[in-house]
Amino acid sequence: MTFTKNDFPEITSRHSQVFTSFIKGFGWLMSVFVPIAMIGSTILVFNSRHISIGLKTGMLVLTLLLVWFFGWLMVTMRKRKKSNITKITIDKNGINYYSDLELIKTLNYDDLKTRPENEKYDVFLSEFGEGGPFLLNFYVLDAESGSLLKKQPDFDSDVVITNSNQLTRHFVTGILYFRPDLKIEPGVLNLYQLESVKNDIPY
Repeated sequence: MTFTKNDFPEITSRHSQVFTSFIKGFGWLMSVFVPIAMIGSTILVFNSRHISIGLKTGMLVLTLLLVWFFGWLMVTMRKRKKSNITKITIDKNGINYYSDLELIKTLNYDDLKTRPENEKYDVFLSEFGEGGPFLLNFYVLDAESGSLLKKQPDFDSDVVITNSNQLTRHFVTGILYFRPDLKIEPGVLNLYQLESVKNDIPY
């Protein structure tokens, strides 16, 4: 379905408190279970007469590292600053961030900049890890340094956003409509199935 610039629709983030509670609960459970399991395994290994001292030492070091890591993770999770974003919308302006009913900030389509000279595309994908997932990238101007800064859409919220992929797709659609001067990597259009949309936009 295609639109005109004047009737470009707004879509809103959908949040799942249930899914958020499940993920947090599972994370806390694993943060407690894994160290306890490792400590128990280490005690069993040290009580065994058939295991070498080298293996016992390695097991002890691994256990200490895991306990330290999960302890650090739990402290970090407690200290993590809560996001005050309660709603995100994508419309003809760009990405809008709300705290309750108050608009906090907007990433406008006009904020997107053209690529540095050594880059091929203005909007492109990068792999988060080997085999994906893929992250959408674009350039904005850093207010402090005045240099170009590579950025991804920020959908930060304390509650899981269940339609983040739809939000990203709509943002890319907005780029096609409102920033036709930007060169988009073909893989972006392929990932979000927007090739036909690009061809049908009435400029």
